[in-house]
Amino acid sequence: MDGRLLLSVDIGSTYTKAGLFRLEGEELRLLGKAVRPTTVDDLGRGFAEVRAAALAAPGLPPEAPGSAVPVYWSSSARGGLKIAAVGLTPDLTLSVARMAATSAGGKVVRAFSYELTAGDLAELAAAAPDIVLLTGGTDGGNSRVVLHNAARLAETPLPAVVLYAGNRKVRDEVAALLSGRELVTADNVMPEVGRIDIEPARDVIRRAFLGRIAEGKGLAGVAAAAGREPLPTPLAVFELVRAIGERVPGWEDFALIDMGGATTDFYSHGESFRGGEAVILRGLREPKLKRTVEGDLGLRVSAEALFRSESAFFESRLGAASPDLLGLRAHVESVSRATDLLPADDRGRRFDALLAAACVRASSLRHAGTIQRVFTPQGGFEVQRGKDLRRVKALVGSGGYLAGLSGPALLLEACAPDAADPDVRHLVPEAPACYADADSLIPLLGNLAADFPGAAARAAVAGLKPLRPAPNRS
Repeated sequence: MDGRLLLSVDIGSTYTKAGLFRLEGEELRLLGKAVRPTTVDDLGRGFAEVRAAALAAPGLPPEAPGSAVPVYWSSSARGGLKIAAVGLTPDLTLSVARMAATSAGGKVVRAFSYELTAGDLAELAAAAPDIVLLTGGTDGGNSRVVLHNAARLAETPLPAVVLYAGNRKVRDEVAALLSGRELVTADNVMPEVGRIDIEPARDVIRRAFLGRIAEGKGLAGVAAAAGREPLPTPLAVFELVRAIGERVPGWEDFALIDMGGATTDFYSHGESFRGGEAVILRGLREPKLKRTVEGDLGLRVSAEALFRSESAFFESRLGAASPDLLGLRAHVESVSRATDLLPADDRGRRFDALLAAACVRASSLRHAGTIQRVFTPQGGFEVQRGKDLRRVKALVGSGGYLAGLSGPALLLEACAPDAADPDVRHLVPEAPACYADADSLIPLLGNLAADFPGAAARAAVAGLKPLRPAPNRS
């Protein structure tokens, strides 16, 4: 295996990146990189350009032609796979459905619990998901709600694929109700109360992604040239986060924020519940490895939605009636119209930094669980919901803006508590060391994580840039 060459390519919405690596024993060494704007008219053209540029790097043996170098690749160029989750209760089957969707690289655009209403169906149609993930009931458990929801979906003119991963006992009845729709099935995501089995549904979602991504301009040719199907970029990063947490000592508890123009993805690895004599977990125990994706948190495509959803944050930083708030509003309108626009002055750069801070803070608060103090006649205790991130020792920023950070201040927005409710504390990281994926290697190494998990994980950590506070010059 010594000296084996591997090429990794990631086709993003804005840029297409390639990295040529040499596998030396159990370690990966970067030989060269190439970056080109994504050729949206023909994605294969940009792929060919970065492939040729990366393979021209010094160190490629002349007797090893580029065509012999295996290619691992991922793509997010057509946007994330949009998934609507339909479950029985928010804390159980719906929560598990979200886990299955996000861990497979999908983006949950709507989530519904209990019986679908006419209003729910109108929202579902407006969201135009690629997949409706229908769950509900343990095996042999509740069937009434899932059959009701299947019947309502059968009446709704949606082009989406319906993935049924609920109560096995009524699978045939669900299939009969949805006989006129494109339907696929997987094992129940929660066959017993408290037992989660999302892998079968994850696999179906991944295959659906491959079918959808193949529709992209030129991607069928890329698959033929690479000799393999692509990974969804979020899934590649998910598997790299898993490899780092499992294989790099000292990185068992860490988080990664991947921020782009349209979404902000938050990944965490670590135990979700500390326990304690006076702490009760409400709902499911969340997995050690978790991803959430926020479709209203982005610096360009989603800037308008960000400005609306985080208006209180912007007002707290700028003042509710300040000229700067009006200036930020104008900046948001400009970058939403021209998503490739880069600020030309300090004021514009300050506004971009504020948008980025809002993305980091909001994604952390939404990803993290909460703990609430409750008092009863028998005494007080605490109720935890969701995942505890307080043990996170390292926080990594990835994606265009976060990759370019020079200090930790913006990433540390992830540690800011939400003061909206004094009785509820968000379990955000407390005092993590901060790092930037300065060379944008995370997605490229993510492509290699399935076949070379240890080597990819170590190379990813070694390539991170530590972010330290600027020295005090006073």
